[in-house]
Amino acid sequence: MKKQLLTAYRQGDRHLHNTQVTGFNLSGEAFKQADFSYSDFAHSYLDRTNFSHCQFHQANFEQASLFGSNLSYAKLQHCNLQQVNLTKANLQGARLDHSNLNQTQLSGALLHWASFYQAQMRDVNLCGANLQGINFRGADLTNANLSWSNLSRAKLSGAILDGANLDGARLRAAYMNALDLSLRNLEGLDLQDIIFNGGLCNRAHLVGSNLSNAHLRLTKFVDTIFDRANLCGADFREGTLQRASLKSVRAIATNFGQSVLCQANFLGANLQEANFYGADLREANFRDANLQGANLTAANLTNAQLTPQQLKTCIISKTQLPTAFALA
Repeated sequence: MKKQLLTAYRQGDRHLHNTQVTGFNLSGEAFKQADFSYSDFAHSYLDRTNFSHCQFHQANFEQASLFGSNLSYAKLQHCNLQQVNLTKANLQGARLDHSNLNQTQLSGALLHWASFYQAQMRDVNLCGANLQGINFRGADLTNANLSWSNLSRAKLSGAILDGANLDGARLRAAYMNALDLSLRNLEGLDLQDIIFNGGLCNRAHLVGSNLSNAHLRLTKFVDTIFDRANLCGADFREGTLQRASLKSVRAIATNFGQSVLCQANFLGANLQEANFYGADLREANFRDANLQGANLTAANLTNAQLTPQQLKTCIISKTQLPTAFALA
């Protein structure tokens, strides 16, 4: 069968559907632009094989070895790639949507702009991988190792990240709408410019993280710790930050408009030019915070901890001040 396959390809046949090469050794061969839809490569040795621009719709690669293979721009939708060795494989621009990659080895693989839409990727190891611009929308990344990976501009909306290791990951400008990151340790991460609207991040640790210019509308951060984080220019409008710890944060020109911030702790925070229009700031702590130029229009400051001196440079109109509060 191996000889027949190689002969057919070399004679120009690219329609190689339903090829059965289970357990074969095709390492180092070239099959560029061939159509292997519904084929079975299970347990085969395909190391350093050139499959660039090939079609593999519903193909089976279970436990095959594709070490160093070239799968750039290949179409691998609905494939079984479970426990496959893709170490150092070139998957640039490949589409693996709806495929099963559970326990697949991807160490050192080139994955730039690859698509794993709604793929099964439980327990995969992507430690230190360059995942810039990758499509993980709706993918199941349960217990995946994403530590120290570059996920800049990655599409993660709807992904399942339960138990995933994000230590040291770079998520700048990543699309993370509606994700649930509650209880996660995101301390010190680069989250600049992320798009995380309508998400859940309750009781999370974001100590020292960079969230500058992040898009965080309607996201819940109840009891989350932001201490010493960079929040400059971030958009928290209509969010919920009840009892959040924001001690010593930098939140210059940050937008907290119409957010729930009751009992939030802004001790020592830099809140210059921050927008609190219509925000619920009941019992919030502003001790030693810099509120110069902050907009407190229509905000509710009932029982908040702050001084008349702090309010002197704020914008105040229709603001509900603490009971018996008198401006100096």
